[in-house]
Amino acid sequence: MTVRTLLFTLLLCFPLAVSAQDTGIANTGSFYSSIGFGAPADAYSSYTLGMGLPGVSSYNSFAPSSTNPAQWGWVELTQAQVTMGLTNFEASDNISSAQNSLFGFENFQLVFPLSGRTLGASISFSPVTRADYNRVETGSFQPSNFMDEVEYSSELTGSGGVNRLELGLGYRLNDYLSIGYASSVYLLSLKERDITRFSDNQYNRPAQGSPPIDTENSISGYSFGQRAGLYSRFSEIFSSSDRLQLGASVNLPVSIDADRTIETFRTINNQSQRVEINEGSENRSGNVTFPLEFNTGLTYYLNSVHSFSTELQYQNWEDAEFSYNVRQQGYYKDRTKVGFGYQYHPYTREQRQGFLSNLRYSIGATYDDGFLAIDGQDIETTMLHAGFSIPSQRSRSSVDFSVNYGIRGTDSGNLVKENIWGFKLSFNLAEFMFFQQRFQ
Repeated sequence: MTVRTLLFTLLLCFPLAVSAQDTGIANTGSFYSSIGFGAPADAYSSYTLGMGLPGVSSYNSFAPSSTNPAQWGWVELTQAQVTMGLTNFEASDNISSAQNSLFGFENFQLVFPLSGRTLGASISFSPVTRADYNRVETGSFQPSNFMDEVEYSSELTGSGGVNRLELGLGYRLNDYLSIGYASSVYLLSLKERDITRFSDNQYNRPAQGSPPIDTENSISGYSFGQRAGLYSRFSEIFSSSDRLQLGASVNLPVSIDADRTIETFRTINNQSQRVEINEGSENRSGNVTFPLEFNTGLTYYLNSVHSFSTELQYQNWEDAEFSYNVRQQGYYKDRTKVGFGYQYHPYTREQRQGFLSNLRYSIGATYDDGFLAIDGQDIETTMLHAGFSIPSQRSRSSVDFSVNYGIRGTDSGNLVKENIWGFKLSFNLAEFMFFQQRFQ
């Protein structure tokens, strides 16, 4: 199967975010994604996956990037990308531990030139925040001195988040500078299900068989977003073979007027039926606001073989809003993420020996001070990244693979510490489209 055939097969099914579950292990993501409307889902260029960087300053003509609209003005080939990943979380606190595994869709993007290396357009679909969690709490209480102790178990499962469907343009002003703009629709969909069971049936839902109390909370809505980018590149800075690339992008805040429905089971005419219990309630409508985001960075090519990148991401989470839970909203804090990466490009040499010389290699490290501060403790994340790219021998398409390992949070102060490891796989198409080939 060729890279093109494989990629187009994936394009047909890209909207399906698949979740994988280990035997006996809850299917969930990070514990901290249960707060507010989900944890930030960082976007990456396939070109910078192995460094763990967004790629706002790293442009490659054979791999699309969704992080900087200005880069689309340099596009000469039609580019497409599908990325998916598997992440494992080993979470622990002072009392217990759990292992979780999550496999899902990362993003889809199609970039095509409207005027070669001058004006390009992009269509993409990607997550902005993600909420994937499963928490089980157990305990007991004694109704009175004359009654036996009652045990209970409450399982809280959540999924969803905010996704972004975006259309944008990039325009190259000259050989050194380009600008870009994108407009998008932010789609909010959060679902949370709470199932509570009691050892004494009189506390369970009054129906045949005394099944557990089952409540489902759904929040949905949409709004429109905007972002802009700037990209520049300069050659022969310190030598005849080096190059410097600079990039920056800004995502404006997005406020969503959301709607919440709460449903549970009630016994009607001796039959158990799911009914909505908050119709007409004041807490049905609310506001969900995604914060201002700023990205910047620089990439320096020492020559065609070695390159170095450093990038910074800032999100103004203190101004984010989740009116459905003011207590959780109070945990938000401004977030800063920094990273550094290195790439080795042996395939650019004229003389190559062996399969390994045809690959591109990447390593990187990132530090994220987190978007949450709980009990005065920042939920920080430190990650190490590595990866390689396999270019196609017959076209400019490629397959990119990366692995990562890191630590998030702390187990002190009744908080949760997560050991995180996983991989990402990106399929990239970069070819001339809509032109009939004269030669085979």
